[in-house]
Amino acid sequence: MIWVEMAPDSNRFQQLKSLAEKLGQAWLENSIIEEPNNSEIPQSREEAYFVQDHMAQFICKDISGWKVGATSAKMRELDGHDDVIPGRIFSPVTFVGPIQKLQINQFPNARVETEFAFRLNEDIPIRDQNWTAADLENKVSMYPAVEIIGNRHQLKSATKAEKSLMTIADNGGGIGFVFGSVFDDWRNLNFRNHNITLQVDDNLPAENFLGDMRCQPIEAVADLVNHLSNRDISLRKGDFVSTGAATVPQPIIKGSFVNADFGIIGKIQLTFV
Repeated sequence: MIWVEMAPDSNRFQQLKSLAEKLGQAWLENSIIEEPNNSEIPQSREEAYFVQDHMAQFICKDISGWKVGATSAKMRELDGHDDVIPGRIFSPVTFVGPIQKLQINQFPNARVETEFAFRLNEDIPIRDQNWTAADLENKVSMYPAVEIIGNRHQLKSATKAEKSLMTIADNGGGIGFVFGSVFDDWRNLNFRNHNITLQVDDNLPAENFLGDMRCQPIEAVADLVNHLSNRDISLRKGDFVSTGAATVPQPIIKGSFVNADFGIIGKIQLTFV
C-alpha cells in the first residue's frame, strides 16, 4: 500500500501535514505558496502521496475523476519518475463541453495541454487480480480533453528527485480540466501517432508527443486503477480519467484563445477572461 504509517503526534507527520495544508489553502485561494521548508519536502513517494491525500482532505471538495501523468516509460525516464503519477480532478474546476469561457484568475501561472480521456460507465471495484486494458475497454467512453496545469509551489533550488516528489504532493500539477464531446469509434485509433493541433492565439502550434513518448490511453487507465487499488481507492461510475500529455504544454494569460483540434475525435475551444 502506498501510505505512510506515522503517529499523528510525530514530528514527521506534522511537517508533511503542514505542507498539505499550505498547498490546500493555496488551491482554495488560487495562489502559490512560498518555497517549502526543506524539512517539509517529501523524501519518498509514500510521503508525497501522504501529502497529496491530506491536501485533498483539506480542500474538502468533490472530485469528478482522476488524472494520471508520466504514463509512458519514455516520459517517466525524462521526468525522473518511476511510476505513473495520479492526481484528483476536483469538481469545481471540471468543465464538460467543447466550448468554454474560463476565468483566468482561477489558474495562476497556468499552461494547457491536450489529453485523451475516458469516463467510466460503471464502478471499478478493488480486486486481488490486476485490471488490464482488455478488462476496461468496454466499461468506458472516450473524450478529448484539455488539462490546465500549474503548481501551487515553487522550488528555486531542488534536485530532480525533490521536484518529482513535490509534483506528486501537489496533485500531480493538475488545476483544471475541460472535457469535450464523447467520441465512440476510438478502439482502432493509432493513439501513439494521432496528431493533435493545439494552438494558443497566433502562436505556433504545440509540438506533439508521439511514438514512445505517448502511452496507449486505455493501458494508462488500467495503470491508474491498479495504482489506486494499492491505496485502497476505487473508481466510480461517472468518474473521468485523463491519460497524460499528448502535446507540449502551452502558457496562457488573460485573453488567451485556445484551439485544440483532435481531428476526427473532436475539438475544444477555450477563452480565458
